[in-house]
Amino acid sequence: MDVQFFKKLSIPKKFLFWTPSAQNVVGIDIGTSSVKIVQLKREKERAILETYGALAVGPYAKLKIGQAAYLPEARAVEMIKDLFKESGAKSKDVAVSVSLRNTFVTTIELPSSARTNIGDIVSLEARRYIPLPMSEVVLDWWVIPLALESGEMAENSATAQKRDMTEVLLVAIFKEAIENYKNMIAKAGLNIKLFEIEIFSAIRSCIGRETSPVLLMDLGASVTKMAIVDYGVVRLVKTFDRGSQDLTLALSNSLGIDFERAEETKQEIGFSSRPEHKEIASIIGPISQYIFFEANRFVMDYRRKNNRSVGKVILTGGGALLKGVTDMAVKSFGIEVVLGDPFIKVEYPAFLQAVLKGTGPTFATALGLAIRGLQSS
Repeated sequence: MDVQFFKKLSIPKKFLFWTPSAQNVVGIDIGTSSVKIVQLKREKERAILETYGALAVGPYAKLKIGQAAYLPEARAVEMIKDLFKESGAKSKDVAVSVSLRNTFVTTIELPSSARTNIGDIVSLEARRYIPLPMSEVVLDWWVIPLALESGEMAENSATAQKRDMTEVLLVAIFKEAIENYKNMIAKAGLNIKLFEIEIFSAIRSCIGRETSPVLLMDLGASVTKMAIVDYGVVRLVKTFDRGSQDLTLALSNSLGIDFERAEETKQEIGFSSRPEHKEIASIIGPISQYIFFEANRFVMDYRRKNNRSVGKVILTGGGALLKGVTDMAVKSFGIEVVLGDPFIKVEYPAFLQAVLKGTGPTFATALGLAIRGLQSS
């Protein structure tokens, strides 16, 4: 079952560019430390993996691998072309991630009586929450259904109508960011099929039929992104400026080594509990504990407001691959924690199973985009 979210989540039709006859599509996840792509092919009702690949952003900005950077357009275009060439991706139709930093996501409450003309009211209310002129954003929203005793959701039921308030998930996407993406992708010689906010793509690829609340944490290089999905519906989204690059910088500063060596140390040792790694743990541990502390606050806020407890955490992003991070998360949350396994949603050669399972968390967004692209064809 596909995760439900906005009916127009990928941005209204005027921003969609796709060919209905396309049988394969590439999902492009443009991050600050790496760019990932996944190419899928549609055969009847099956999604088949054709190729995938990733390139570090750092070298294109004359920085080290693992360092986050914002590339000028020309260098970003060069990197995308290189990635397509090295991965062997052939499709020109692409689904592109929109960074959360280029969006504003919040939940608002409206009187239930407003449901009859909710579109107009949401547009007016959005001005109170979004710190930008409405002319500079693309506005999207979705009524959050009411949870019933049966464990299902009802958006327009009589029960929902009796509520004093109606919850609405509101998203604004900066038009300037969309234009920048469009120009970059066009100069790379590709056709934009659709845009989608990155965290929602990861949710599509990593969350299945769970009806209890699930927390998805994307542990990126410079930013950690989180979303709570309840009854298959996105309920809450949050981002804050801490990520795996902060661990590398802490090692570099504390040990007096350059970034490259610090990155290697982080990847080799991670959160090892071995006595000889105690110094490394004492350096990177507090930063990671702060990240999980913020995530726990996020989870507890949701529980207080909705009387629903998160029962599972899914980790994605490059930071999810660090040794021992899952154990650290289990200790922090006290509930089930798993690594995202997005490739389980598609077919691929059996000999790739171990490799794809190991690298899966980093491709969650790109794969979710590619799946959405096939569904839109």
